[in-house]
Amino acid sequence: MDRQIGIIGTGSMGGMLIRSFIKGGAVTPQNISAANRTPDALNAIAAETGITPAENNRALVRNADFIILCVRQPDVAAVMEEVADILTEEKLLISVASDVCLSTLEALTPARVTRVIPSLPAEQLKGVSLIVFSERITPADREEITSLFGAISTPFVISEPDIESYTTLTSCAPAFFAAMLREFVASAVRMTGVSADDAEQLARETFIGTASLLDIPGTTCEDIISRVATPGGITEVGVEVLSRAFPPLCDDLFAATERKHASFRAPSSEE
Repeated sequence: MDRQIGIIGTGSMGGMLIRSFIKGGAVTPQNISAANRTPDALNAIAAETGITPAENNRALVRNADFIILCVRQPDVAAVMEEVADILTEEKLLISVASDVCLSTLEALTPARVTRVIPSLPAEQLKGVSLIVFSERITPADREEITSLFGAISTPFVISEPDIESYTTLTSCAPAFFAAMLREFVASAVRMTGVSADDAEQLARETFIGTASLLDIPGTTCEDIISRVATPGGITEVGVEVLSRAFPPLCDDLFAATERKHASFRAPSSEE
């Protein structure tokens, strides 16, 4: 991509996107600039990746074609107000704030607006980036945005009302999967006497291997279960336990994340 990409915020998400765009070949370091309120953090990632550190948010927006806003939800309005007069309709704004809707963004700028929710696996050029296009987005914009995030993940275009539940399935899910693995390992240590180090290594390697099997086109979870859990065997007993106990836990998880999203939507909500 020959466009100039400007990234506001080089924290966890902004830094990950910079590294992944370069790693995936989507953008050269020369075409990326970044701004951050902490100069030391900005200079560190510039030295690491070869991108251009912008003097401030206004300088970044002035020189960029695509601006990716990687700041926390409470900071979005303040940043948008800071650059309001130069964030014109010629610019394309991509926001990664999961609970700031298109109508809110469009009320703050005449720029062409898109919402994208990347996920941590993009660090390894894996996972999914959810994309919500506004009506201001042109067909050419759609193609460029899809190509940009397609270089680091699987781009998945959705409608805005779906973003909360889809975020739980994608952006939040790496933490959920890691928490499940952590508890599986801890239970093995408690219940079997396997050392913590051995349990961690064995479960981690098996988890990674299982993910690789699922990466084979056409392979389903049921395929793997049926290949391992032979009728009347030990694995089948364990699968039966999960089938009884796990669905209510997953239901609770989705209910809890929905409540948290609702708290962000409420006018008086605080993180």
